[in-house]
Amino acid sequence: MVLLLVTILCASFQANINAADLRPADAGAPLFRIYVAGAPTGSGTPNISVSGKPPLMIISAAADVQVSTDHKAVRLTLTSSDARKFGGITRKHVHDFLVLEANGRVLEVMQVSAPVTNGMLEFVYPDDAAVADYLKKRFRLK
Repeated sequence: MVLLLVTILCASFQANINAADLRPADAGAPLFRIYVAGAPTGSGTPNISVSGKPPLMIISAAADVQVSTDHKAVRLTLTSSDARKFGGITRKHVHDFLVLEANGRVLEVMQVSAPVTNGMLEFVYPDDAAVADYLKKRFRLK
């Protein structure tokens, strides 16, 4: 009986640890605001101005943030609720451009080639250096 109680308490404690959101060291501002880019102009480039538009979603915390062992990428795992919402957004906006903005600065413009349903976003150097560096700074990663 005691062993069963200890097992249940350990499982409950582990579930609480896994359910905790990982917030940046300076949790005062959201990690990202995600917008859909405007329709492409005549030259085929999207309008990435987000001025005055409401974001599709705001990400304030993550389930996990890791730097790859070779230090060439940063992987952000969204919380389960954000992963579901982001999956819905990427299903709706396949072939569209999404804009990741933070602190009034566009960090990344990504074209959705397929729905992202696993809740993981990976930012690889050198192409995604602005976002990778931003995440490393916000989460104080080395």
